[in-house]
Amino acid sequence: MNANSDNRSEGAKLKAIVVGAGVGGCAVAARLAHAGFEVEVYEKNEFSGGRCSLIHHEGYRFDQGPSLVLLPPIFRQLYSDLGTSIEKHVELVQCKPNYTLHFHDGEKVVLSSDRAAMALEVERFEGPEGSERLEGFLREAAVHGKLSYDLVLSQTFNSIFAYLRPSVVINVLRFHIFTSMWNRCEKYFQTDRMRRAFSFGSMYLGSSPFDSPGAYTLLQWSETCEGIWYPKGGFHRIPASLLSIAESHGAKILYSTPVDSVTYTDGRVTGVQLVSGEVKEADVVVVNADLVWAYNNLFKEIPSISENGIVIVTFRNGTDGRCSSVSFYWAMDSVIETLGTHNIFLAEDYKGSFDDIFKRQSMPREPSFYVNVPSRIDPSAAPPGKDTLVVLVPVGHLMPHSSHVRENGQDGVGENTQEWSILVERAKTQVIDVMESRLGISGLREKIIWEEVNTPLTWKDKFNLTHGSILGITHDFWNVLWFRHQARHSKLKGAYFVGASAHPGTGVPISIAGSRLCLQTILSDHSIPLPKTYHPNSSFTTTTSALDIHQPKRLFHILEDYFPTILLCLLVFLLTTLALKVGFPSFEGLDGKLVGSIGNHTHKIDL
Repeated sequence: MNANSDNRSEGAKLKAIVVGAGVGGCAVAARLAHAGFEVEVYEKNEFSGGRCSLIHHEGYRFDQGPSLVLLPPIFRQLYSDLGTSIEKHVELVQCKPNYTLHFHDGEKVVLSSDRAAMALEVERFEGPEGSERLEGFLREAAVHGKLSYDLVLSQTFNSIFAYLRPSVVINVLRFHIFTSMWNRCEKYFQTDRMRRAFSFGSMYLGSSPFDSPGAYTLLQWSETCEGIWYPKGGFHRIPASLLSIAESHGAKILYSTPVDSVTYTDGRVTGVQLVSGEVKEADVVVVNADLVWAYNNLFKEIPSISENGIVIVTFRNGTDGRCSSVSFYWAMDSVIETLGTHNIFLAEDYKGSFDDIFKRQSMPREPSFYVNVPSRIDPSAAPPGKDTLVVLVPVGHLMPHSSHVRENGQDGVGENTQEWSILVERAKTQVIDVMESRLGISGLREKIIWEEVNTPLTWKDKFNLTHGSILGITHDFWNVLWFRHQARHSKLKGAYFVGASAHPGTGVPISIAGSRLCLQTILSDHSIPLPKTYHPNSSFTTTTSALDIHQPKRLFHILEDYFPTILLCLLVFLLTTLALKVGFPSFEGLDGKLVGSIGNHTHKIDL
C-alpha cells in the first residue's frame, strides 16, 4: 500500500484513477468499481469511448472507429464478470452477409457465416475441392483461436520464462507464429482471389498479411463460424454501457479533464496531477492511452522506461511498420443500393498496397479500402431514404522528419496540414472512381451532402496517438507476448496499463481481454481475491462439426510447418542466451527520445 493507504481506516476502499475513457479504460473502470475500488475516470475529450466514439450530423450517425464486433465470447465474458449479461445492455445484430469483396476485375466475393453458402462461394473459384480446402483452413484457424484465447488472451507474460510454461512449449508449433497469414492462406487455397479474401483481415491488427503471424487467422475463424455483429445504436453503446455499470458501483467520470502527469514518491504512485494543476491522490493509476505518448508525457520524470529489457517502441525515426487512416464520414442524399453493410475494395496490386503502407509509410498508390454503411443494418443511423457512409483508407503513419510530399506520396509524409489536404483530395477521388467503376454507378460525389475527414493528424491530436497510428504497436514477433508491454509498470509500483499498445494487443475484444488481465494483476498485487462473478477462462469454444475431425497431414506440410519453426526457435534461444550474458539495455526518455546503452555503446531513437 502507498502512503495514502496507510492513513485510511481499516476496511476503507482503495482508490483507483483511470486515465482515459477508451474502451480499455471503460472496461477496467467497470471491473475495478465492481471489485470494490473507489474509481475516478479522467478523460481529456468531452466524450467517452476514444476511437469507439460517434460523430453526429443532422440525423446521421457515424462510428468514428470500430464498426463491428468480433470474438463475441470475449464480450459475453466481460459482462458476465461484471455480474450481468451483454443482452441487458447492448442489442447486437448479426451482419448478413459478413462482407462483400469487390475486386479490380469486377468480380465480387461474398463472405458469410453460412457455412453451406461459403462452401459454394469458395468452390466458384477453387473448384470442387474448394469446400474441403476451406474446412482445412478453418480447422487450423480454430486451433489458433482456441490456443490464443487459452494461452495468450488470458495469460500474462511478465517474464521470458513464461515461454517455458508446459502449455506454451507443447503448443508453440501449432501457433504458426513464424509463418505469415498469407503463408497459411497459400497452403490451403490455390487462387490468389481466395488468399486475398481470407487474409485482408490483418488490417484489424494494423499490419500486413505478409508480415502478421499465421496465428491471426483466428479472426477469419471467428467471422466465419461466429459471425460479425453490430451494436444497435452504434459501437459506442459498448463503452457507454461499461461506464454506466461503473457508475452504478459508485465510479465518477470526469470529461474535458486532461491529466498532466502521474505523481509518485519513492517508486510508488500517489495519484495524478491534472493540467489545471490540481492533484488527485490514488493507490492505483491505470493508463488507457497510447503507450509511447504516455511514457513521454505522463511518466516523463521517471528515469527508466525499459520493459523486460526490451525497447518499448521501435519507432526508429518513425519508420516502424504501423499504420494510420484517412477516414471519410459521408452523409448521403439517398440510399446507395449496391452497397451492403460491410464492403471491401481490394487493390489490384494487393501486396504493393500493403508495402506502400508498412514499408514506405505512405498513402498507397492504389489503395484498398473499407466502406461501412451502418444505416443498412440499423436504420437509426440515417434519416429515412438516406445513407450514412464511413470510408476507411489505410495509410502509413506520420513521418516526423518528412517535410514534403514525394512523388505519389511515397516514402512517408510529415505533419504539414497543406500536404495532407492534397493527399485527402487524392484519396477521395480514387475512392469515388473505384466505387463508381466497380459498383456500376455514377454521380457519387454529388450525392455527398456533408463530409467530415479524419487524417493521421486528426488521430494524433484528438486521441494522443503517436505519429497518428490508429492501432497501437504492431503485432510482429518482436511485439507480442513477453516482448509487448504488460499490464504492470516495470519500475513504478501502483501504475498499470490497458489498451491497444499493451499486452495482449490491439482491437476492441483484445483490449477487453487485456482489461481482465489488468484487473487480475492489480488484485494480485494487493492480495485481493477475484470477484465471485469471475469464472475460469473457458468462454472461447469451437463448434462441434467437421472442423473438429482430425485430418492426416502430408509430409510436405509437416516439413513446411515445423522445419522453419525449429530453426527460428534455436535462433531465439541463442539470441536470448547472448543477451543474458551481455546484459539487457536500459532506456531513458529524454525530450521525446529513447536513449539506450549496451556496454560502452549509446543509441538514440527518435520518437
